Amino acid sequence: MIKNKGQIGIVAIVGVIIALLFLGPILLKIVRTTTGEFATALNNTDESAAESVTSIKTTYTNLWDWVLILVFGLNVLLLFISAFFIDTHPAFILVFIMIAFFTLAFAPNIIDAVDSVWDNSHYAADSNLYLNFMDFIRGNFGLVLLGIFFMTGIIMYAKFKYFSVG
Repeated sequence: MIKNKGQIGIVAIVGVIIALLFLGPILLKIVRTTTGEFATALNNTDESAAESVTSIKTTYTNLWDWVLILVFGLNVLLLFISAFFIDTHPAFILVFIMIAFFTLAFAPNIIDAVDSVWDNSHYAADSNLYLNFMDFIRGNFGLVLLGIFFMTGIIMYAKFKYFSVG
């Protein structure tokens, strides 16, 4: 028997990640509101200090945008993995349902994050030059999401239809 004393279970880790994802927009709103008002008030006294505060706010906002985009990419990857393993254990059905729910629940936040990164002046020249397909994904995000769910549905159907015994 393995001793689990002092170890965090997978349920606790998933719970913390879900809580942080739900608290992220609240923390982002608090930081943007307080630093925005502070930078505006500070701009009357010292412009360079106000630029520093605005830079911190922009860095924090961009960090959350990148985190949301990376979490969404990981979510889609886990969606495909759970679709491939759905016939091996019944737990993957629950995993697939949870991941599908979070993919649909966070889809509007993802498109906002992608738009803010895309429209950022720091990345605008490179993104327009090298990432033409990303603009297609931004414009047709609903169809791309539908295509992802359609492909995972085909994978699950094939796994159940062709690899089931009996």
